Amino acid sequence: MQRIQGVNPEEVTDGEAEILEASNMFLGRSSNLLKILTNTSPKIARWFLGFLTSTRQEGLGANSDVGLRGLACVKTSMTNECNYCTSHTSIYAQGLGYSENQIALMVDDSYKTSNEFNDKEKIAIEWAEAVTLNKAQNDGPLWDKMRAQFSDAEIVEITLASSMFNMINRLNDTFRSELETTDFADNFKMELSHIAKAPLTTQPSIISAFFPI
Repeated sequence: MQRIQGVNPEEVTDGEAEILEASNMFLGRSSNLLKILTNTSPKIARWFLGFLTSTRQEGLGANSDVGLRGLACVKTSMTNECNYCTSHTSIYAQGLGYSENQIALMVDDSYKTSNEFNDKEKIAIEWAEAVTLNKAQNDGPLWDKMRAQFSDAEIVEITLASSMFNMINRLNDTFRSELETTDFADNFKMELSHIAKAPLTTQPSIISAFFPI
């Protein structure tokens, strides 16, 4: 059972409704974690959503390959054995064009020898695992591979994606966030097919409310 109640979308203030509307627009859904934050700490929920979206989504902050950031989020969640986040990040990765088979290869080290990932993808996945296990600091050879393949900005953004989901993994596991229904997942996939890789240009009032710069 989920330990902390999330906000009821049918009984929200205007400010809470704006957070959920923005989440649906930016990410294709409002997760149970965001509903918990909105119900308990709505101001923090707004900052959380802005940071999450600008780090993860296309066209709202990060400039590196959105697919690499998506894979980093998946591998981080798998490494932490966070079922909630593994489900959500895997659906998001599918929205970015990765197959179920590719995602399955990431459960262990099978991706390293697979032809279904290119060199950059393999290194980003490996880096996310090292960050999650707190081994990146002392892994010189892996760092050299990162430096050979990516710019400083790309390294920072891939690392941010992994680090962000380390936090989100801990929150969801601690609060025992309930995984949504199959219908929710199906709707999520449909929404992501439209927004996962497309810069957002509609509803400028919502965008400016969360990204004022």
